[in-house]
Amino acid sequence: MKKKILFCMFVILGLLMITGCKGNVIKNQKAQKIEEPQEKVTFTKERIKESSHVKYKVPESADDMGSFKDMGKGCFITYYTNQSSVYALYPYDDKVDTINKVTINGFNYETYKYVDNTSIHYVYRTKVNNDFHLFQYDVYATEYDDSQVETFMNTVEFTYDEIFYKQ
Repeated sequence: MKKKILFCMFVILGLLMITGCKGNVIKNQKAQKIEEPQEKVTFTKERIKESSHVKYKVPESADDMGSFKDMGKGCFITYYTNQSSVYALYPYDDKVDTINKVTINGFNYETYKYVDNTSIHYVYRTKVNNDFHLFQYDVYATEYDDSQVETFMNTVEFTYDEIFYKQ
């Protein structure tokens, strides 16, 4: 009787070890697939907003609405301009503690990064020649390489005649 109980325990332990190991191998393979590095996009496709006197570059894969995939993440670039400072230019100001000031291509921007449950919002705004300009770079993920946003912002150019530039 003791031998039967002992034999059953060994069989059960053996089955648990075999199925447990197999489950770990599958879990490890899934984890490796998720962690594989994704390629960064390059910003080469020029967008010109003549009425706003601005041009910038998006990835070749970007659709007309500004949506594209980067490093396996869904991204969306929105550009907005207005001659008066309106709420649309301050989308998440009430949710952040610090608004930074940076200079990119000779223009001063107010900028911040806001992370909510499912996305990251990068906001850059400036005033050039009495026009307010807002660039919003949204990423539908909770982690992203911030340098990609900086790379995008370095493509932004204002096309006013130089003597009219005022900040």
